[in-house]
Amino acid sequence: MADEQLDEHFVELVSSVSHANGVFRITLGQQLEAGSARPVTRLLIPANQLQAVLRGIADGANEIREKLQSQAKDDGGKGAAATAKKKPAGKPAAKK
Repeated sequence: MADEQLDEHFVELVSSVSHANGVFRITLGQQLEAGSARPVTRLLIPANQLQAVLRGIADGANEIREKLQSQAKDDGGKGAAATAKKKPAGKPAAKK
């Protein structure tokens, strides 16, 4: 599994959200000039998992924010961003 390379996409906004047949479709995009957006990728999330996915993202972001704030207090802000990136935030998803 360490050899697997995941696709990475730079996104800046949520272009659209829809729901059909028990699946949320979330289109993420990049901001273009003149206020338009370009779709980049679409997430397909089962409706019964949406809350857990959103909670995982929020929890991870909060954990990073807390680490950055703690680091800033400890060293006056030097190196806070680099320290927070060393470990992944949150818990790995359970395998089914």
